[in-house]
Amino acid sequence: MNPPELIGRNTILDDFQDALDNGPGSPDRLMRISGIRGVGKTVMLNALGAIARQRGFHVVDVASNPGFCARILTALSRTELTSISIAPALLGVSIGSAELSKSPTQLGEAMFNASKRGGLLITLDEIQDAPLDELRELGNEIQLLIRQGANVAFAFAGLPTSVDKAVGADTLTFLQRAKHIELSRLSDFEVGESFEGTVRQAGKELAPEAASLLTEAAAGYPFMVQLVGYYTWQSAARRDSNTVSAEDAERGIEIARANFDTMVIEPALRRLPQRQVEYLTAMARCSKQPAQTGDISRLMGLSAKDTSSYRKRLIDAAVIEKVGYGRVDFAIPYMREYLVAHAEDFIGE
Repeated sequence: MNPPELIGRNTILDDFQDALDNGPGSPDRLMRISGIRGVGKTVMLNALGAIARQRGFHVVDVASNPGFCARILTALSRTELTSISIAPALLGVSIGSAELSKSPTQLGEAMFNASKRGGLLITLDEIQDAPLDELRELGNEIQLLIRQGANVAFAFAGLPTSVDKAVGADTLTFLQRAKHIELSRLSDFEVGESFEGTVRQAGKELAPEAASLLTEAAAGYPFMVQLVGYYTWQSAARRDSNTVSAEDAERGIEIARANFDTMVIEPALRRLPQRQVEYLTAMARCSKQPAQTGDISRLMGLSAKDTSSYRKRLIDAAVIEKVGYGRVDFAIPYMREYLVAHAEDFIGE
């Protein structure tokens, strides 16, 4: 779900809005958005889509798992609609009984026709799942439309390494010209100001201690901001109180933490091979944080050479991040605490 406001992202949205208003050729009509999981990439794409819809653009939002070019063509073939959102599960490429061709010519023609009827924005999410041939097909068509001065815009998002690989691929170098937006964690000031402003606009009062607790618990992580805010508000509402108290914050944070574990941390760990999870568990048990890579290797009983591949893959997956020479930290908040509490579940101790 989209939050009621995007904290700290106003400049990005303003630049995109100006790009649409300034017409074809504006460089900010082409955006590549990267960041770790839960930092707000999909929400940002949704916000860009909302801006385009307000200006009469056709908007096609699509996940980049296999078949996305066919799904874009299917959406653009429904000419009576001005806004299409295609779920990843819709893998079919037919309308009725007529099979759709996936040729670049037909896709490009459909995109060009949409651009003439008010404009076209395509957003492509989770680019790490994109087949290279389909990404090349879509990229080539968008590049041609831009050269023709068509009223188009394109934004794509994914994990940092995946976005870098996409723009570095052969025949996709034009995507390097897309404005690069690296979504990072929010500052405590931005988070605290947002909590206070949101509560105030809703006609309630946020106790100062509650604001501090919520800001610290959010850890600058946009999805956690949503969770702690929601459950804290729920606690105050159930008391029918006009003041969000520190007790409400503590209760909301406790519920949010449990939900964050099941919604973010556990799915992230399930996607990883056993050895990478063991690396993370050893990393969590290091007494010094951020952890020294040498200490991690020693806890695993392996050499630094043996563990280097695990470290690289975890960095590529945006689960951990380098923080100086020979040191790594968790990219996802609360993962260390979770692993310490559940170490026996992963290493059989």
